[in-house]
Amino acid sequence: MTANESSFDETVVDDPAARVLYWVLFPVLGAGLGWVVQWIAGWVAGLPVAPMKGVFRAIDEAPDPQAALVALGAGFLLGLVVTFLAIADMLVVRVGSGEVTLTRGGNKAKERRMSRGDITGVFFDRKELVVLGRESRELAREKTDLSKKDVEAAFTAKGYPWLAAGDPHRDEFRMWTRLDDDLPGVAHGLLIDRATAIEKGRGEEAAELREQLLKLGVVVRDEKKKQYWRRDRRELA
Repeated sequence: MTANESSFDETVVDDPAARVLYWVLFPVLGAGLGWVVQWIAGWVAGLPVAPMKGVFRAIDEAPDPQAALVALGAGFLLGLVVTFLAIADMLVVRVGSGEVTLTRGGNKAKERRMSRGDITGVFFDRKELVVLGRESRELAREKTDLSKKDVEAAFTAKGYPWLAAGDPHRDEFRMWTRLDDDLPGVAHGLLIDRATAIEKGRGEEAAELREQLLKLGVVVRDEKKKQYWRRDRRELA
């Protein structure tokens, strides 16, 4: 975990050690898994009933050492895929004197920039970094495993308002249910769609729906696959 001062007067909080670990660990584990699959293929193929029995029989009947090399290679490639996915989900925080930038996986298309003048508070809500704006809006809510100490130090060093006590609006959140009648139809419908996305593990869709809700003045936080909402200080559309 590192927090480095860049040449552009910004502190960068990143975790390069985790990236190196991912590049080494996941491919090795994948290759190991491939070896295990090749090793147990004969046993699985001999069972009376087993899932993918034909695949295991084909692996068992393949000639050595080609079969072992293919199994190791396939597992290694699977590990690389997992590595790419893990790195694509890593958050990098850049804190400058006049601007904050949050980038996930180095994807510029999903980069979030926030002007210092728009930021009224920053805090951690469990493993989520939250940036508050005017009228109690949430400018960002990003899950991250970055060091909380390093992130806090980066913001406080630049004079941003760090809220050590956490969310000042936490008591305003209420759990959403399908019978909730205190929301306009559009927001209620988006929360229904978002509940389905969360249930089915479609994280990107849930994030997009959350952005739509923010535009309507509805702030959403998740806890154990349940949605909690509050209004910001604007009138709902």
